[in-house]
Amino acid sequence: MMELHVCSKKTGSLLKAFALGDTAEVLIGRDESCDIKIKAPTVSREHCAIERDGEDLVLRDLGSKGGTLRSTGERIDRLRLEDGMEVTIGPAVLKFYESGI
Repeated sequence: MMELHVCSKKTGSLLKAFALGDTAEVLIGRDESCDIKIKAPTVSREHCAIERDGEDLVLRDLGSKGGTLRSTGERIDRLRLEDGMEVTIGPAVLKFYESGI
């Protein structure tokens, strides 16, 4: 099972952890309706989503203004998630780990 750790871009500290499990879609953004909320003006109301694609999990940007960025700074539209991967959304770093459970 994949885990998502939401960390502060500034300090690197862990803010929250989420088990992604078998959920079909996880919506990330600053809107109250999002599954994972990041309250920052640089985060779009519905910024990105984690979706199931067969056995894989895929991160998809939802046309956000600030973008969803790889650790290299490259803007992504769609990305298959892998253990150890990191992406930046506004002031947050999303870190993905295979939990082994």
